Amino acid sequence: MYRHQQEFDFGIPIPPWQPKLPDRVFFALFLEPRDHAAFLSLQRHLCDLNGITGSPPLEGRLHVSLQHVGDYKRLRPKFEFAARRSGRLIEMPAFEVTFRQAVSFPGHPAARGRPPSRPFALLADDGPVRELSRLIGTAMNANGLRSADHFAPHMTFAYDEKFVPRQTIDPISFVAREFRLIHSLRRRTIYRDLDRWSLIATT
Repeated sequence: MYRHQQEFDFGIPIPPWQPKLPDRVFFALFLEPRDHAAFLSLQRHLCDLNGITGSPPLEGRLHVSLQHVGDYKRLRPKFEFAARRSGRLIEMPAFEVTFRQAVSFPGHPAARGRPPSRPFALLADDGPVRELSRLIGTAMNANGLRSADHFAPHMTFAYDEKFVPRQTIDPISFVAREFRLIHSLRRRTIYRDLDRWSLIATT
């Protein structure tokens, strides 16, 4: 794993990363406790297989990103209110999320002596998870927020400077029974639940 504190050529430490927009808000699905072991095992296997040595998400933070609401210097109540209203509009049955591919996203380029940071992630299959992403995006647009038209639901396994081409993996799944609205304090790597909504149980 590369060091969090690297050095310039003259031995001057790189200062800690300070995002200009530290408050991030997004919609996501989180694993239930019973699913953690299987996904953590796959995370270790794929990172070892592909030489990924960068930083993985903290324990309990593995999730499927559904829609990015925004990055803010300070989260204002009107944006939180609009995002909560968007979530309340969604009605869907619970469903299974399956992954069959892994790939690196472009991420952030190298800057100020730091290497590039590329998310290495699982890609979710087409199906209900993509429909949920689309429905949330439509609700966001109706409430004055900007959604991503072609958002790809994914689960990030690590951030690394290496770029891994798309590859097929043995399928792995979990059942999504709720989705959440998350406030990420990027400077402190803290997640806060702003709200959550149950997906309709199926018999």
